[in-house]
Amino acid sequence: MITRRICGLLGLSLLTAGWLPLAAQQNTVIPAQSDQQVGEMYARIANNFARLSPMFDQVRAADWVAKGASETYITHVDSLRLQVVAVRQEMELLSRTSSRLDTAIRALFRAQNCHRNLDSLMSGLRRYQNPSLADLIQAVAAEDNDDLAKLQEYVLELAGQKEQEYQIVEKEAQRCRGMISVQPPAPPKPVRRTP
Repeated sequence: MITRRICGLLGLSLLTAGWLPLAAQQNTVIPAQSDQQVGEMYARIANNFARLSPMFDQVRAADWVAKGASETYITHVDSLRLQVVAVRQEMELLSRTSSRLDTAIRALFRAQNCHRNLDSLMSGLRRYQNPSLADLIQAVAAEDNDDLAKLQEYVLELAGQKEQEYQIVEKEAQRCRGMISVQPPAPPKPVRRTP
């Protein structure tokens, strides 16, 4: 019973006193980018996606249908507009809270998906409307390729760091469980009998 309390208090104190992050840093690769650099990277990606939004206003996919294009281009353009706004919003959020792994992964996947969808739309824009506009949109979209590569690297480093922190906590929990399992149970308290 006492050992359980000690292990519980030890585990709680490790997490709250800051020992865990220090121990994790000893075994992890420190990210190559500072929090400020990561925040600036997110802000640059957000700004780049913000620059793409008004360009989509010039894309007239409904007119393409009259020229023989598939009607799916209309939904494709609308979907890309929404994706661009969502990526910009997530990157802006991350520029303020850069250590959120789940948000960073979601934003990275969304940005990569947006770039893939953009590439398929540009072929239609070239064919049915304006090759120069397609070139301009692709050039603006390509400006964040370096930052997206850095983001991918940062997310992988952050995931590795979180995994190592988890392993440290798991080892400590196993050690405490082992201590509890080998300690004999406390003797029962004597029952007082009243005469």
